[in-house]
Amino acid sequence: MSEKNSQGRLCMGCMNPLPEGRNECGICGYPANGNNEELYLKVGTVLSDRYLVGKMLEHTGDAAVYIGYDRVLKGTILIREFLPDTLVERKESGELLAITGCENAFREYYEKFRAHARALARMRDLPSIVPVYDIFEQNHTAYTISEYHEGNTLEQRLRQIGGYMKWDEARPLFMPLLSTLISLHTAGVLHLGITPRNIIIGNDGKLLLKGFSISEARRVNTDLRPHLVSGYTAPEQYSFGQEVGEWTDVYGLAATLFRTLTGNPPPDGSKRAKDSNDLLVPSEIAKELPDYVAAALFNALQVNPELRTRSIEKFRDELSTAPAVSKLREDDELEPAQEETEEEQETENKSGYTKYAVLIVAIIFIILLLIGGITVLLLFRDEIFGGGESLEPSTTSSLEESTTTRPKSTTTQPASAKYATPDLVGKNLFEIREETLIGEMKVEVEYKVYSNKAKGTIISQNPSPETPAEKGATIKVVISDGPELITVPNLSGWNYQHAELYLKALGFRVNITRVYSDTYDIDIVESIEQEGKELPEGSLVNIRVSETPKTTAEPDTNWWD
Repeated sequence: MSEKNSQGRLCMGCMNPLPEGRNECGICGYPANGNNEELYLKVGTVLSDRYLVGKMLEHTGDAAVYIGYDRVLKGTILIREFLPDTLVERKESGELLAITGCENAFREYYEKFRAHARALARMRDLPSIVPVYDIFEQNHTAYTISEYHEGNTLEQRLRQIGGYMKWDEARPLFMPLLSTLISLHTAGVLHLGITPRNIIIGNDGKLLLKGFSISEARRVNTDLRPHLVSGYTAPEQYSFGQEVGEWTDVYGLAATLFRTLTGNPPPDGSKRAKDSNDLLVPSEIAKELPDYVAAALFNALQVNPELRTRSIEKFRDELSTAPAVSKLREDDELEPAQEETEEEQETENKSGYTKYAVLIVAIIFIILLLIGGITVLLLFRDEIFGGGESLEPSTTSSLEESTTTRPKSTTTQPASAKYATPDLVGKNLFEIREETLIGEMKVEVEYKVYSNKAKGTIISQNPSPETPAEKGATIKVVISDGPELITVPNLSGWNYQHAELYLKALGFRVNITRVYSDTYDIDIVESIEQEGKELPEGSLVNIRVSETPKTTAEPDTNWWD
């Protein structure tokens, strides 16, 4: 089955035009009459009256991923269908049905899938993820729609360039990805499946992370069929007694970077040596790999999660700031020693002059004492010799005089002075942005997230509090944008254009459907399908608009008869 377009049919394997008469795609080789296995959606199925389902690409434990086509935006998409294949079966109608005895597990994972999808949709502006732009329910399950990005995976690119990259090449690629993961973790979103196959190198050369799943699909101790990748899955994901967390993504990212820099992934996480001394780097690569990068990777790939680098932020710091910090500490340690050595040498070289210098200083000191004594006698003559006046006015006068004649300090801060970054977390951006921060630092919003905190509340910051920073440095903050769900209002009777603008201002996407109405005139909102529901920002809201012109009836002039 295939979809017609202006250029002919669409190939259901890649969504490129398929010329009439062709039995298979000349680009991807997918047959014109191809179909998916029985458990999955049939090729050609239309979801939400908009999205065309194509070939099933993979199953990730919690979901089936299909290539698809958005008939409104006229573009290729990725469709994720919540489909825990260990818990459900599909009816002929396309609906999913929980297997007897699995209803509670299905319902629990279903809600987690929806919450996970909403969280990802809220983070769609992050630069290094494939964004989700629609979420809906159908067939007794849930679906997400994501953009489809052309480009090779990191695994494919590494094969093309000989198997690995140098650190200088990999660093600018990975650093934005680390920042994105920090933001995801701040919002409570874990990936747990970071591998070179789940990272796309886009046409602009930037890395994009895909392949998100709920955590139960990335562990062995759940009711789902786990989707684990040897070499990149952390040891605790194979365990029945350990928790997963940010440190688990640290392992996956570090394993991916290890593969990128050395040409091979680490050993399988379930078979790693307990002392973590099984990370082998070819000697010719080890010579070029900076020591601090090797140390950061070793720390991030520890088998024991308690010994592992605990956060992506810490891992990023070890990959980027460790040399500077080490150098700074070395300088701090060496400088006193160097000064002491220089003083000793100078003392030895000028020992002959030291005795004379001491005598001269002593004489000057005695002279100053004499001058000081005479000055005190002159200033406090009356008090000392009983002038008859109260001591209190004289003492006050002397303090005032001392204050007014004290010379001002000419010491200034050096141009390279460091300032401790202030702690802004928990404060409201709108209240502090006009304040002058220490070191004339500036505050810049990196992005917003939905949360239960008041709108404008600072959730996280970079640099972290107390981190040394230059004068005028910029502090990037993540702020709350208020509650995550927005109630769809009742706009029946509104002009549809006004209703559309209002809903967009609330953060929704809008779809207009023309309907026959006995109640409302043409171009007036008859109803909104999602009225009263609480939906995340970016959700699609369907406005039903009357297409029925109303005519004003002529008055009955014989009404008195």
